[in-house]
Amino acid sequence: MKLFASILIFICALSQTNAQEVGIIMGTARGYMQDGVENALIKLKDMGIKYLEGAGARGMNRTEYKRLLDKYGFKVIASGVNFDKLENADSVKAIIENLKFYGAQYAVCYWIPHNGDDFTFADLEKGIAVFNKAGKQLSESGISLLYHAHGYEFRPYNGPGTMYDYFMEKTDPRYVNIEMDVFWMRNPGQDPASLMRKYPNRIPVTHLKDRMIGSVDNLNGRQDKERNVVLGQGDVNIAEVMKASKEIGVKYHFIEDESSRAAVQLPMHLAYLRSLDADVKAVELSVKYLVKAMIDADSLALRNLTSAELTYGHSNGKVEGRESFISDLVTKKIDMVSLDIKDQDVTVKGDVAWVRHIMSGELVNNGTPGSINLKMLLVWARENGVWKLLARQAVKA
Repeated sequence: MKLFASILIFICALSQTNAQEVGIIMGTARGYMQDGVENALIKLKDMGIKYLEGAGARGMNRTEYKRLLDKYGFKVIASGVNFDKLENADSVKAIIENLKFYGAQYAVCYWIPHNGDDFTFADLEKGIAVFNKAGKQLSESGISLLYHAHGYEFRPYNGPGTMYDYFMEKTDPRYVNIEMDVFWMRNPGQDPASLMRKYPNRIPVTHLKDRMIGSVDNLNGRQDKERNVVLGQGDVNIAEVMKASKEIGVKYHFIEDESSRAAVQLPMHLAYLRSLDADVKAVELSVKYLVKAMIDADSLALRNLTSAELTYGHSNGKVEGRESFISDLVTKKIDMVSLDIKDQDVTVKGDVAWVRHIMSGELVNNGTPGSINLKMLLVWARENGVWKLLARQAVKA
């Protein structure tokens, strides 16, 4: 009972927090703004939102808006800037002044101008030149410039990879980096999580949104806004995005919902992210308790943490069921003296999770001391709200 209580308390605590900083781009709150700026901010605060992208509110001077932000504890982290404003040094100075007024860290450009759907290599090169120059000026004032690609950058050109790869090669990472909108990376047929891992030091910020399953890819940076669906329900693979973003050290995620359902879906987006993080942590905790139970030969804990259908594969090819696995530990046929876990990776998909790690330690096997160093794959299933080990396979590391 103590085990289950600990897990329950842990999950409940996690439901109130996020492992990474999650906020919204203010366009997502446009429906709430119909009731007034202050009422909208109160609703957002009640949802647990603290971080914003967007410096300014329509119909309100910035001094009054900043007063309301301070009153309700909001922090403006980033704000959009137009490409043409980045072409002029005096305009960049005005951008800097406004962002510093709000205490923002990032200036974000959402679009490189081009003719209709005809995005050319010349358009890209102009974008690179403007961003590198303006990014240097912004950087000297403590502001970081981010580019928010929309997918038309993945067209081929007369060189290796795509225009996007060329952009990443030719922009100076000291001055220009990326706000990755994972919807718009998926829209041209890319894998957002793979792109994160390809450019691990270039993506401090994301836009989180999911795309309706069955949407047709294109290289035009366009898609029906109603194809914005609740996070986790589309084809972007948000769970893998969040996993990759932790690996590369993304600092901020801003939820963006361009659909007419944004006001309804925002609480659902937040609930998904919180449940996803809680599930990962709950599985990690279950692994920790299982390792402890194996060392302690705790039959009750071992039974509570394993499924009745457990298949337990050893590195020598032997496969056991739950009863044999527990009996060997409790009778000290196999006595786990010490166990250490490292390089652990957890993936959760619905009610199934898989864990990879390396397990090393000391044991006594049928009276003979020895050591282990194993690569492990564990499959966990959620049964009545509790994660239980369903399958395990080990190979020698």
